[in-house]
Amino acid sequence: MAKTFIMAGGGTGGHLFPALAIGAELKKRSDANIHYVGSKFGIEAEKLPTMNVEHTLLPIRGLQRSLSLQSLGRNALLPGRLISSKMKTNKLFKDLNPDAVIATGGYASALPLHSAEKMNIPYFIQEQNSFPGITTRHFAENAEMVFTAFVEVDDLIKKKTVFSQATPSVGTFLMGIV
Repeated sequence: MAKTFIMAGGGTGGHLFPALAIGAELKKRSDANIHYVGSKFGIEAEKLPTMNVEHTLLPIRGLQRSLSLQSLGRNALLPGRLISSKMKTNKLFKDLNPDAVIATGGYASALPLHSAEKMNIPYFIQEQNSFPGITTRHFAENAEMVFTAFVEVDDLIKKKTVFSQATPSVGTFLMGIV
């Protein structure tokens, strides 16, 4: 029976394109079902609809850290966006019943990782930065595995990492254990 993976991440190409590479590798090596989750406000909102891939775009936006009227306005909308995105994520997990979640970082991956954690669904994180982002640092401890291209990441999170310089090797590894 085909396994179902949720690929979560986005906001920037640095999160989206590793997710696409891992998903493509999983599809190439098996009959896996891949469903991408991102944000309506990230690069994935432009790219995923043109790629003929299963996807869900959440109405979530990252916390704005600058002090401006625009940032204050966006942050004021965050609680409503968070609730709406959480409901959409819960429905997606109920409908798909995923075997695992693979996150590549960014605010768009936080809710799928949270749902996986609460539902005892195994999740994996692929961290492509030398300094892990907030989402990776928060969820790494309970991840099955954290994959990275930088050995320095091992010192910055509470989880042993697997060092790999090739993103598709993540897909190879996952097919062997999930």
